Amino acid sequence: MIKTIIVTHHSLADHLIETAETIVGQSENLVAVSIAKDGDIEAVRRHLQELIKGFHKAGKQVLILTDMFGGTPSNISLALYEPEKVEIVSGVNLPIVLKLAGGIKDESKSLKEIAADITEYGRKNIFTAAEFLDL
Repeated sequence: MIKTIIVTHHSLADHLIETAETIVGQSENLVAVSIAKDGDIEAVRRHLQELIKGFHKAGKQVLILTDMFGGTPSNISLALYEPEKVEIVSGVNLPIVLKLAGGIKDESKSLKEIAADITEYGRKNIFTAAEFLDL
């Protein structure tokens, strides 16, 4: 089983989860961690470590989604990467959150495979108007 932590600047993580839950209903698979403009980075790091530790004790692997590669949320999260235990995907979008809100259905896939699938899914859900309208 996988738990997803969304780590973003300001309150984007909260809003992504709130929006997803408005569309698909309550999800126990998603957790938001927001980093305030003047937030205590070490406190956020410790909070993430405690979340991950708790999820591992419950037998869950952790998928961390961040808003953008190279930003503070991504940099903090990358330091917590553990092969087959914690995977990180940068560039979260609403389609990805919606896909994960219901949980991962294929338990036979590795965490790394799920992260790759989610990354591809997010990319496939980005369109230009001309592309969509076939102009």
